[in-house]
Amino acid sequence: MFKIFRDLNWFIKKHWFKYSLIILLTILFTYAVTLPAQFLGDIIDKIDRKTIDRDYVIYIFIAMAIIGVVIYLSGALKRYYTGSLTHKLFYNLRYNFLTTLFKQDADFFEEIYAGDLISRATSDVGTVSRVSTHMVFALFDTIMMLIISSTRMITLNLNLTLLAVIPLPIIFLIVIILRPKISQNWRKVRAQVGHLNNQVMESVTGTKLVRGFVKEKEDEQKLSDSATLAYKIERKSVLLRSVFMPSFRIITLISMGISIAYGSYLIIHQMDFTVGNLISFNLYLGMFSAPLFQLGNQITFIAQSGVSFDRINEVLEAKPTIKDKECAKDLINIHKIEYRDVSFRYPKDQNYSIENINLSIEKGKTLGIVGKTGSGKSTLIRQLLRQFPITSGNIWINEKPINRYKKESVRLNIAYVPQEHMLFSRTVLDNVKLGISPATIYSIDEVVKMADFEKDLPFLHDGLATMVGEAGVTLSGGQKQRLSIARALLRNSDLIILDDSLSAVDGMTEANILRNLKDFCAEQMKIIIAHRLTAVESADEIIVMDGGKIVERGTHQQLMEQKKWYYEQYLIQEMEDDHAK
Repeated sequence: MFKIFRDLNWFIKKHWFKYSLIILLTILFTYAVTLPAQFLGDIIDKIDRKTIDRDYVIYIFIAMAIIGVVIYLSGALKRYYTGSLTHKLFYNLRYNFLTTLFKQDADFFEEIYAGDLISRATSDVGTVSRVSTHMVFALFDTIMMLIISSTRMITLNLNLTLLAVIPLPIIFLIVIILRPKISQNWRKVRAQVGHLNNQVMESVTGTKLVRGFVKEKEDEQKLSDSATLAYKIERKSVLLRSVFMPSFRIITLISMGISIAYGSYLIIHQMDFTVGNLISFNLYLGMFSAPLFQLGNQITFIAQSGVSFDRINEVLEAKPTIKDKECAKDLINIHKIEYRDVSFRYPKDQNYSIENINLSIEKGKTLGIVGKTGSGKSTLIRQLLRQFPITSGNIWINEKPINRYKKESVRLNIAYVPQEHMLFSRTVLDNVKLGISPATIYSIDEVVKMADFEKDLPFLHDGLATMVGEAGVTLSGGQKQRLSIARALLRNSDLIILDDSLSAVDGMTEANILRNLKDFCAEQMKIIIAHRLTAVESADEIIVMDGGKIVERGTHQQLMEQKKWYYEQYLIQEMEDDHAK
């Protein structure tokens, strides 16, 4: 708990006035709540002695009315300011959480899955926000009630107070025993819920694939097993809490039994203790006991919040693998890109994914990259996008090492169409407009036409205003590819990268897109990764990759004359096209 407030010190300092005001309101509220018990005891004693009069009744009525107003106003203001702090902290934590995520590199997202991140950004952030505001003030309220009520009990009779609280230390023994178990189990709950969220996301985004392979029952069973496991772990957590709370109640009942028995003894033997005192004492004891019930919930919640805070901090404290140097400058435009002895292997791999790569591309030129599946084509591009740190060698842009430029400015100068086309649950128009940048010169209609998507609009019920659904679920594979290409073209960057982005379109559509790229993007660099060799046939240079190395390079004509893999693959694809006709 103390770790939470230490790390959230920046927020407490910023809103110190509201924290101080809520503390004052809590003291006023707690003190006012204990006054009616005192008045009730006095009234009962006056009735017993037959000394009550009209003026005293009026006095009590007015005093109780004033106390009611104080309790209402102090309670309402306390809840209002506490709620305000909770929402502000929730917003700040989530903002910092998302900002940190946006700064991370690709390796971070290979360690923590999307479903788990969503769980951390919602449930865990909410838990920490409530603990740092509502719970801390509730705990302060509990402490104040314990102090004020115990002081009033001692004032009435010290011996009775000492006897009544004898059973209460047992509560803390229970806390010491059960708290670690509750915390450990809650950590398992949060981890399993994050895993379940990730499985749900996979099932939703992969709906078409699941149906295509008729795997609905298997997918349902997988989710059912995961949900059952989460239920069992959560059930154990509930069991621990169910054991925790009744223990407080039993101990409190024992304490009240002692107070009634000994208080009655004092009254019977006329030992300066009245019926009114006994009633007031038991009301104070109830006030003293009630916070103990709340204390149980608070301790449980605080134990859980420590786990949530650790999960949030794991993200907030994560540092991006690739950091800009202090001397790094903004990249204004790209004239030339050169790979010099670039090698790379993924953090957990033993073998190189690409090795000793040397190549260059200049403004207005097109580079084609082909090769077998898993030969390192996409990995080669990911180094240019600075998604991972280069293992050895370097990439030079405009005759300077790539790390001389800020990584964000490098990415801003590249229009990248990845293999997996990410579309949002918005309209076709909104998805295309995501590509708008300061360099944009084409209109939406122009880039839609350049990507050969214009012919699809009549078949979409609302044209550009058609909702594409979750991850573009309502569009075909070819439509998603062309929509992503249109978005990239709207960006009008110096470098356009198509990473196997024409695989789902027919030959005529592919030819139209390539012709438009040549006509409208003649001044830009283009890197085209493809399995279908017709997509790179007109490239200025084509490289063939195998096992992470460049095994062939040259123009289409030169590679055909070498009669190696490229030549053989081209003939095979030609025969397949002829057979299809």
